[in-house]
Amino acid sequence: MENRVSGNKIDISYENTLEFFEHRGNGKELKHKYNYVLFQDENPELAILRDSQEKQKISNLLTWNKEEMLLDIGCGIGRWGEFILERGVRYIGIDYSKNLLNIAKKNLESYNNKKLIHGSFQEILSCLSKEEENTKFDKIFINGVMMYLNDSDLKKGLVDVAALCKESCEIYIKESMALDERLTLNQIYSESLTQNYTAIYRSISEYRRLIETIFGEDGFEIVNEGALFEETLKNRRETLDYYFVIRR
Repeated sequence: MENRVSGNKIDISYENTLEFFEHRGNGKELKHKYNYVLFQDENPELAILRDSQEKQKISNLLTWNKEEMLLDIGCGIGRWGEFILERGVRYIGIDYSKNLLNIAKKNLESYNNKKLIHGSFQEILSCLSKEEENTKFDKIFINGVMMYLNDSDLKKGLVDVAALCKESCEIYIKESMALDERLTLNQIYSESLTQNYTAIYRSISEYRRLIETIFGEDGFEIVNEGALFEETLKNRRETLDYYFVIRR
């Protein structure tokens, strides 16, 4: 299989993705906790600035109430959990990487009103059920997860997410997307990450169609979308951090 595929749809190995995050940094010491999930290993200041800009921008697009329940899919080290728990919202984070979850537990140990769960996006319903979390949510975040999923599992996961929403619900979706046609990287070595990296960069229009098809049928509409970062914080030629906020 080619390491770099443009346009065509191919499946990726979840084992490769898990290996990447379980051994994030490949033995080197990362300079900041946000580097684990926002990368930029040689430029931690950029990761910190991106984190700050994302939280400020997206939080202003959402409504916040202390009695709410929020599900953070792909919670990683609990980066958003820091912000959410400060607002008094009940927080449930789920991630496929035990390594990242262990960091999240330490990162969020001073907060109450939270639960961290090990599980995958495509098995979200069974993962929550095993933890006896059978409620529905006021807010759901899907942040940097979909690029690591094959098409069939992505569609299944999104359908399941729709089933987890309360009648009134907001969903924040953020992903690295291709500026042009779909681009798949399959075990390409990254000098900056010092590891092999695998991901599917779908186009913005492809994600928009998925969202409108799956969530539109359940009464959701896209209320905001766009490039997440200002030009000064961008450093990629073929991909873009892009977001959607949808609401019902």
